[in-house]
Amino acid sequence: MFSFTSSFTSSFALSAVRAYRSSFIGSFLVVVSAAALLSANGVLMETGLRGDAPLLTTVAASFAGTAILVVVLVVASTFASALRQRQAQFAVLRAVGATPAQVRSMVTAEVAVVFALAAPLGAVPGLFAATLLTPVLESGGIVPTGQELTLTPLPVVGAVILLFPTALLAARLAARKVTKVSPTAAVRGAAVESAQLTPARRAVAVTLLVAGVLVAGTPFAVPGTLGSAAGATSAFLLIGAAALAGPAIVGAVASRAAHATRSSSNAAAVLALVNSRGFSRRLTTAIIPLALLLALGTVQTGVNSSMVEAAGVQLRAGLGADAVITSPTGVTAEHLAAIDSSPRVDTVVSSTMVAAEAAVDPDLPGFWEPVGVHAVSGSTAGPSDAGLIDAGLTVAGPIDAGLIDVGLIDAGVSAGSLDDLTGPATIAASSESLFGTGKGVGDTVDLRFDGSTELTATIVAVYERGLAFGEYLIDVSSLPAQSQPAVADRLFVHGSADLTSLGTSVGLRSLSVDDYVAAMVGGAASQQDLSAVLLFVLIFFVAIGAANTLVMLTGARGAEFAVLRRIGAGRRQLTSMIAIESGFVIVTALVIGTLSVVPALLGVSYGLLGGFSLAIDWPVYGVLAAAVVLIAGVSMMGSARVGSRVRA
Repeated sequence: MFSFTSSFTSSFALSAVRAYRSSFIGSFLVVVSAAALLSANGVLMETGLRGDAPLLTTVAASFAGTAILVVVLVVASTFASALRQRQAQFAVLRAVGATPAQVRSMVTAEVAVVFALAAPLGAVPGLFAATLLTPVLESGGIVPTGQELTLTPLPVVGAVILLFPTALLAARLAARKVTKVSPTAAVRGAAVESAQLTPARRAVAVTLLVAGVLVAGTPFAVPGTLGSAAGATSAFLLIGAAALAGPAIVGAVASRAAHATRSSSNAAAVLALVNSRGFSRRLTTAIIPLALLLALGTVQTGVNSSMVEAAGVQLRAGLGADAVITSPTGVTAEHLAAIDSSPRVDTVVSSTMVAAEAAVDPDLPGFWEPVGVHAVSGSTAGPSDAGLIDAGLTVAGPIDAGLIDVGLIDAGVSAGSLDDLTGPATIAASSESLFGTGKGVGDTVDLRFDGSTELTATIVAVYERGLAFGEYLIDVSSLPAQSQPAVADRLFVHGSADLTSLGTSVGLRSLSVDDYVAAMVGGAASQQDLSAVLLFVLIFFVAIGAANTLVMLTGARGAEFAVLRRIGAGRRQLTSMIAIESGFVIVTALVIGTLSVVPALLGVSYGLLGGFSLAIDWPVYGVLAAAVVLIAGVSMMGSARVGSRVRA
C-alpha cells in the first residue's frame, strides 16, 4: 500500500495533468473563455454603476443572469466529462491504498492547477476585450459618445470567485461515485453505464419539468414584458430537467431504435445504437450543451423579435394622428411656428422621450432603475390660437388630455384618466412599471432626472401600452424646469393639411403613421445590436464547450476502436458507426433544444401579442441548427478518424 501524503498528492495531480493533457486542454480553453466572458460583462456592469449609465447597468445585469447560468452549466459539464473518463484510474488508486478524501484532494489540486493558469489568461484579456463593444454601446444610445469603460481588477476577481467553486464542485461530484464504491466495482462500472436515475435525481428532474411548464405560463397571468421575460426562463428549467433525466431519455430512445434495427444487416448502425444505449450518460454530457446552444439563441431572439413587434402593434393602435413630424436635430420653436401657421391643422401634440430613473422601493433608498418618461404637450385650439404649443415645450393653455386619451394618443388607460394630467406634478404610469409595487391611482412615484433632480409625482392614470409610450406619461410642464427638453422629438398632427412640402422647406420630415411606426420598429430592432453581440459571444462559448466535450468523449474511445479493429472492423465501418452516433446526437439535441423553447415562446407570444404563435426567428434557428450539425459532425468524426488509426 502507498502512503498518500499531501506532497505526493500534489505531485500526482501535476502528473495527471500532464498524462491527461488532451482532456485538460479542453477544460483549460473552456475556463479561459468563461473567465473572459464574465470579466468583460463585469466591466460593463462596473462602468454602468460608476459612470452613471443606468441603461448599461440594466443591459449588463440582464445578460449577467443568463451568462452566469450558462457558464456554470458548461464549466461544470466540462470538468465532469474530463474526470468521468478516469474512473479506472481512480479505482486503481483506491486499490493501492488511496482513501476517498485523498482522491478528492488530488482532484482539487488538478482543478487548482488548471484555474491558476487559465483564469488569468482569460479574465485579463476579457477586461480589454470589453472596450471593443464601445461603438455598439454608443450607436445604441446605451452610453454617451466618448465615455470610456471602467477597467479595474474587480471583474477579474469576480470571475475567479464564481468559476473556481463551480469547477471544484463538479469535479468532486464526478469523482464521488468511484470513491464511494469498491475499486473492483468501479473498474467493472467503467465498462458500461447505467441509464437508471436515482430517486433524488428523478425527483429533481420532475420538479424542474413541472416548474418549467408552470413558468412558461407566467405571461397568461402577467401579460407584457415582465411576464414574457419570466416565461422565457422556462427554457432553461426544461433544459435542466433534460440534463438530469438525460441518461434515461437517451437510453430509452437508443434502446427503441436498437430494437427496431435488430434484424438489420448494417452492423455499423446496430453497433452505434447499442453503444448509444450502453453509454447514455456519456452522450448526455454531449447532447445537453448542443441543446442549450439551440435553445439559448432561439428563445432570446424570439423574445427580442416579439417585443419589437409588440411595440409596433401598440404604437400603431395608440396613434390617431394624420401625420408625424420629425427632424434629425429635434423640432424647434421655428419648426413649430411653421406647422402652427399651416391651414387645415386642427391639433398638434408634441412628444419627447426623457431619460429618467425611478426609485425601486421606498424602503431601499439609493436604488434606482432607468425608465422612459414620455413627455407630451399640446392643445386642440387650432392654428388661430397663439398658445397652441410654446416651442413644443410648455403649454400656454391647459393640455387637452382627453384628446390624448382617446384621440391622437390612446395609451390604453385601464384606471384613472389622462384628463387629470393638467394638475401639477401629476403622472400616468404603465401597468408594467407598477407591477409588484402595490401602487395605483392616487399613489406617488419618485423620479430622478440627470442623476440629481428629483420629482415626486402623483399617479392619475394607469395605461397598458407601455412598450409604445414608455413607462410613464407626463405633461412637459410638470417636469422640473432644468429637465425640460430644449426641443421636441416629434409632433403628432391631426388635420387635412399636406405638410410634405412644408416639412422639406424648413428641414422637417413628414411621415404617415404607418411609415413612422415602421421607422420606430426598425430603430428598436437596431437597438438590439448589443444584445445580439452578447448573445453571439455566449453562443460561441457554449459551442466551444460542446465541441470540447464531444472531442474528449470520442477521443477517449481509442481502446474500443482497437478492439473493433482486432475483431475485423475496417476503418470505413468505424467511420460509419461514428457517423450514425453523431446523427443520433444531432437529432436528439435538436429535439430537446426545440421542445424546451416551445412553451416559453408560446407564452411570450400570448403575453406580448395576445395570440398563440410560435415566435421563432426561423433564419436564426436555421443557423443555430446548422451549427449543432457542424459541431457534432466535425468533432465526433474528426476525433474518430484519429482514434481509428490505432493499430489492432
